[in-house]
Amino acid sequence: MTKKKKLIIIGAAIVILIIIIGVNLKGGSRVEVEVKRVEKGKIESQVSAPGEIHAIKQVNINSDIMGKLVKLYVEEGDWVKNGQVLAKLDSTEQFAAYERAISNMGANRADLEFKEQQYQRKKELYKKGLISKENFENILTAVEVARLNLDNARTELRRTKKRLDKTTIRSPISGTVMSISVEEGENVITGTMNNPGTVLLTISNLDAMEMIADVNESEIPLVFFGDTAKVSIEAFPDTEFIGTVYKIASMPKSGLTSQSGVVEFEVKINLPHHPGMLPGMSASADIITDVKEEVLRVPLQAIVTQKKEKGVFTIKEKRVEFVPITTGITQGRWAEVEEGLEEGVLVATGPLKILMKLVDKQEVSWEIKEDSTAKEETEEVDKESSDKNKPGGRGRRHPGRVRK
Repeated sequence: MTKKKKLIIIGAAIVILIIIIGVNLKGGSRVEVEVKRVEKGKIESQVSAPGEIHAIKQVNINSDIMGKLVKLYVEEGDWVKNGQVLAKLDSTEQFAAYERAISNMGANRADLEFKEQQYQRKKELYKKGLISKENFENILTAVEVARLNLDNARTELRRTKKRLDKTTIRSPISGTVMSISVEEGENVITGTMNNPGTVLLTISNLDAMEMIADVNESEIPLVFFGDTAKVSIEAFPDTEFIGTVYKIASMPKSGLTSQSGVVEFEVKINLPHHPGMLPGMSASADIITDVKEEVLRVPLQAIVTQKKEKGVFTIKEKRVEFVPITTGITQGRWAEVEEGLEEGVLVATGPLKILMKLVDKQEVSWEIKEDSTAKEETEEVDKESSDKNKPGGRGRRHPGRVRK
C-alpha cells in the first residue's frame, strides 16, 4: 500500500468518526421532560394567617367598690346564668351607710310635713292680715328648703343602696367560669386610670367562638367582610372548621410594629360550636378571597422566566417552544392562565433542574404522566363546595363586597 492510499484511508476514517460523534452529540442534546396538558379547573385565592381562638362573649368581672371578699359561690368550669350571684364582699360599712340614709330620709320627710303644716296655718293668717308678708315668706322658704333636703336624702339613699348592692357580684352574661383570680379573705381594689383593679373571675360563652387572625398589612386589602375561611386548630388536627369573616380591624395591632417591624391587622372569623374548643387555642386560617370556576390553569412549577418574561415551554413535535403567558390568581400548586395558552396544549412541568436549563427550540423526549395528586386536590375542592354550607355565600369577587 502506497503512502498516498494510507493518507486517504486515514482521512476517510477521521470524517466517519466526526460524523458519528456529531450524530451522538445531536442525540445526546435531547432531554427527557415531564409534560401536562393545559386544563380547566377551579382555583381559590387564599390569604393565610395564624391566630388564636377566643370566645365572642367573654368578660372579666371586676368590683366597683373596695372590700374584703367573704364568699365565692362558684368554681372554675361552672356554668352560670345571667344575673347569678358569683361572690359576696363584706357589706358592713355599706349596710350601715344605707341605714343612716333611711333614717336621714325619714327625718327630712317629717321636717317637710311639719313645715307644710306651718305654711298652711300662716297662709290663712296672712290672708287675714294677722302676720306680716316677711313672716309668710320665711315659712314659704323653709318649705322649699325642707323639700330640697328630702330630695337630697332620697338621692343619698339610692346611692348607698347601689353601693350595698355592689357588694354582691353577679354575672353579666350566661357562660362558663374560665378562671378565678381571687380567694375568700382577700381584699379587692377598684380600677383607676393606671390600674385596672382586681379581676375576680373570667366568664366566657363557649357556644359562640371566633378566631382572631393576624393578617399581614400587604394582604389585608384582599380580605373583605363575608369572606369564607378554612380554620385549622392544633388541638383538632383532623377537623377543618368553616367560618366567616365578620370584622376587620381599621388599626394595626398596638405595640407589634415597634417590637418586630411587622404590621398586622386583626381579622375576626366566627366559628361553629364544637365541644372542647377553648379560648387561647392556637389556630391558622386560610381566608378565601376569590374563587374562579372552570378557568385555564397550569402547575406553578411549569412557569419559568426567560429574558425577564414569564411563560411556559410548550411541546411541538419533538421541540419545546417558550410561550409568554399572563397569569391571574394562584392556589397552592396551580396558577390561572389569563392569556397565552389554550386548553389541551402540552407544557413541560419538570424535572425542575432540567426545566430551568431548557432553551427555546431545544429537542426533548417526553411522556404525559397522570397527576393523581392534582386530581384528588380538584375533587376535594369540588366536594367541599357542594357538601359544606358556607355562610357568606362565596363566588367571584364583585364590587358589592364591603369591609366592616
